[in-house]
Amino acid sequence: MANQKIELDSLITQTGGWEWEDKHVTQAFSSPTGIDFNTSIGIHDIVESGTVLIAAGPADLDTAGDPVKNPLGYRVVPIGLLESAQVSLNKPLSRIFEIGSRLSYIIPGRTVGGIALSRVFFDGPSILKAMYFGEVKADFATMDKKLVQFISSPYLKNGARLYEKFANIGSGNLAMNLASSFFDQPIGLAFFFKDTQTDTVGQTYFEGCRISTYNLGISAGMNVLTESINLEFVRVRPILTAESIDYVKGENIADVNIVSPITNYDLTSLEGNI
Repeated sequence: MANQKIELDSLITQTGGWEWEDKHVTQAFSSPTGIDFNTSIGIHDIVESGTVLIAAGPADLDTAGDPVKNPLGYRVVPIGLLESAQVSLNKPLSRIFEIGSRLSYIIPGRTVGGIALSRVFFDGPSILKAMYFGEVKADFATMDKKLVQFISSPYLKNGARLYEKFANIGSGNLAMNLASSFFDQPIGLAFFFKDTQTDTVGQTYFEGCRISTYNLGISAGMNVLTESINLEFVRVRPILTAESIDYVKGENIADVNIVSPITNYDLTSLEGNI
């Protein structure tokens, strides 16, 4: 077998095209995909708050999309008047030392995540109600009970979908009774990111969200009241909105490669490597 020359310099450094006085970094170092075949980032590529959409959906996409339990599918409903949103994920790390060495091992722990949302308080469904736009299939209320049919976890008896009874969650459009077991039902949240030219940057779905805190701020000097909540979620999933007739299971949900060209690999040729 002939010896193969390895250019170590090309594997170690990529700073040969760095002209810091005349170029942006993205002009000197294009990604393998060519940043969508452009040599630089234009102003229309910037994502700002007006091009982000947050929508309430079902807690479990797999269950909600079951054609038997939910033949009509499920809905994802945009939430209006959100003033701020923050997503955080935390993975605790444990550092292990050993006798006889000054080096250490870092062991990753379980990842947990949370979402904080703040919304204007107005004469309409409050934030706690808005979070359930996509999870509640049908509901009504009596003087002392809230009766609900959920999408992700339908209450079935002899094959029939029944209503579940909970303590009332609030008065009118205002929901504040976080103690009601109604709010023990998880929900889902979808985040849609586009640039200013409406090109899709990415779409993410948070499953199994549960509300941990609720706040309503009031002070004499406030012209607008705000509500805020904190949620914790079970997992993050990539999603892609598509017409039903265009959806192909397993093909519309995928990551874009980070450093490799976009290629439709034949998985059989990679057997033993995945």
